[in-house]
Amino acid sequence: MAVIGKIRQKSGLLLVIIGVALAAFVLGDLVKNIGKSKRLDQSRVALINDEKVSTQDFSQRVSEQADIMMRNMKKGSLTSEESYQNVMNVWNLVKRETIMRQQMEEIGLLQKIGNDPVAKVTMDEYMDNLIGDNPHQEIIRNFSDPKTGQFNPQAVTNFLNYLEQGVKSEDPKQRQQALESKAQWDMLKTYIRNDISTKKYNSLIAKAYYMPEDLAKADFYDNSIMNKVVYNGARYSIITDAEANPTDADYQKYYDEHSYEFDNKKETRKIEYITWDVRPSQKDIADLQKQINEIRQEFATVENENILYYVNRIGENRYDSSWFKKGTLSPFIDSAAFAAEVGSVLGPWTENNAYHVARIIDRSMRPDSMKASHILIAYSGAYNAAQTTTRTKIGARALADSILEVVKSHPKEFDALVIKSDDPSAKENQGSLGWFADGAMVPEFNKACINGKKGDFVLVETAFGYHILRIDDKLKDTEKVRVAQIDLPITFSQETFNAVYAKAIKFAAMNQNYESFDTSAASLGLNVMKGDFTDKLAGGINGLKNSRDVVKWMFDENTTIGNVSNVFDFENKVMVAVLTDIRPKGILPLEAVKDDIKVLVTRDVKARILKEKMKNVKSLDDKIFGAQADTATLSFASYSLPNYGPEQNIEGRMAVAEQGKLLGPLKGDQAVFFFKVVEAGKKPQVADVKYFQQRNFDTFNQRVATSAYNALEENAVIENFLYFFY
Repeated sequence: MAVIGKIRQKSGLLLVIIGVALAAFVLGDLVKNIGKSKRLDQSRVALINDEKVSTQDFSQRVSEQADIMMRNMKKGSLTSEESYQNVMNVWNLVKRETIMRQQMEEIGLLQKIGNDPVAKVTMDEYMDNLIGDNPHQEIIRNFSDPKTGQFNPQAVTNFLNYLEQGVKSEDPKQRQQALESKAQWDMLKTYIRNDISTKKYNSLIAKAYYMPEDLAKADFYDNSIMNKVVYNGARYSIITDAEANPTDADYQKYYDEHSYEFDNKKETRKIEYITWDVRPSQKDIADLQKQINEIRQEFATVENENILYYVNRIGENRYDSSWFKKGTLSPFIDSAAFAAEVGSVLGPWTENNAYHVARIIDRSMRPDSMKASHILIAYSGAYNAAQTTTRTKIGARALADSILEVVKSHPKEFDALVIKSDDPSAKENQGSLGWFADGAMVPEFNKACINGKKGDFVLVETAFGYHILRIDDKLKDTEKVRVAQIDLPITFSQETFNAVYAKAIKFAAMNQNYESFDTSAASLGLNVMKGDFTDKLAGGINGLKNSRDVVKWMFDENTTIGNVSNVFDFENKVMVAVLTDIRPKGILPLEAVKDDIKVLVTRDVKARILKEKMKNVKSLDDKIFGAQADTATLSFASYSLPNYGPEQNIEGRMAVAEQGKLLGPLKGDQAVFFFKVVEAGKKPQVADVKYFQQRNFDTFNQRVATSAYNALEENAVIENFLYFFY
């Protein structure tokens, strides 16, 4: 919104509100960053196994991917969150490409030609991926009929011939188009060659896998031998948390047994923070009401030819030239719009947190839907024209005129002449566009259908070329109106923002450590939010949009536990944070994980208490704290214990226990158990060992692409400097 841009201009606010001391506080980070930038090698964003990732190359890829994202999302710019996500997507791609290339160079799947590594791919392999029996997925995606989904190898050959001829063309425009297409083809070709090498690499790993017959049989038995088991369990909820208060020794014992689980793969940090919401004041609302009433008066006097420019200049919305039938406008004006005269101004009204006024621009009887067919005659340079199109605009008009003359005299010839159409879908639909809503087509096409009668043939020019249009049918006309609307969001003023910002910056300046932060927040009745542990490449803080700068502050080399941040401002709130914890990379100490493991340690204490209380149980007929025994038939591969859920340790014992022997008390995840195998499963005959060998190989093969790379990344030495750039 326009007001947000004005709100950002607040550099002088600090001196006015708080004074020179607070300005020095705010400028602290700037001084830190100046010193930091001097030590940073600006030419690299990362080192991967001592190989430099160029800042320039990386930035170019980020820019290219951002362009692709915007095209795919059909928008002119990305939000800060989308932009950062794009950076991380490119980083993960570059990291993977680099690590895989290094590995494949080392084992000889790539060779150096000059300074560039090139995949060792034979011509036969390459051509098979283009037009052979097993074309590459990207080739199929790019050269399949969009209507049928069928891949056409001839289309690949035609395209390559077009490139070869186009780059030699004497026509500058055609040559330029061919060169652009060739550049895209070269990128695709490189990707395919590298992908072939990657598949070879994964195949080398997969082919090294072998499951001996005895292991295949063991896997079969694990799934097939079913023991009938009677069991009983005393759930941990029987013992209250107050009865099972863990000691320091209990925590230490659990930590020593599970320390490997607390390996922090990367440094993480945590904050607590306070936010102040910025809401419109009563004065803001009164000012906006005055403004929308002034707009209403002026709106009524604007000339029709200036309506579009006025709406686009004044409002937060764009002018919409659509036609609306009754029931499709806002309920606040829907009835009035069809009763009012053209030129009338309606409103203002309040809806969706904004004030609105509308002016009736036109009224007309129009059909809701129309049905038409067309023959498109495209020319070189027309929108979406095939790259092979060489016809000039003058030639296209001449051809279109001649076709129109024929079909007007002999309407039945239209279907035969559809073969002349440059619309790719004409082969399947005979030029028919089917039924479409009023306004669904480009304006020139839509207007011709509205103004014409059923059975008319009309020549229409659009950005796509010339259309010989046949109007096949139209629904009955209904009354519609065209409405120009101005939206004025109900938002806060600069003055209101300044007042809230002043509160936040005063709080930050007066509370420069955690103790003061916490005490002042409590005394002022401010709600302190607790953040999650975050790594330095996180896109932001959960629940706070566009908060990447908060993460950057958290991981600044001069930010330590207890430091309080400057004020961060977002769309409609401001925030002050304090760093409360740092978890370094590596095995975390007990104190760092004590709160996290409390539930599990308490469970172990409860298990110890229950085992002591159950030590005299001699039979499953004995009721264990009132619980009834259950019976189930289970194999070693069973996932869940009926009435208790996953109990892998207990179920594993049940699968191998001696028949008739009572076992317990045994600690499980949900309870302490006793059980007895009352009927041992019989060992079946293995039907086909090779089947089980192949099944395990297939499972392994499916994991290779992901697992092999994950292992390489985990063992790679990566120094990441993205934090300083993004």
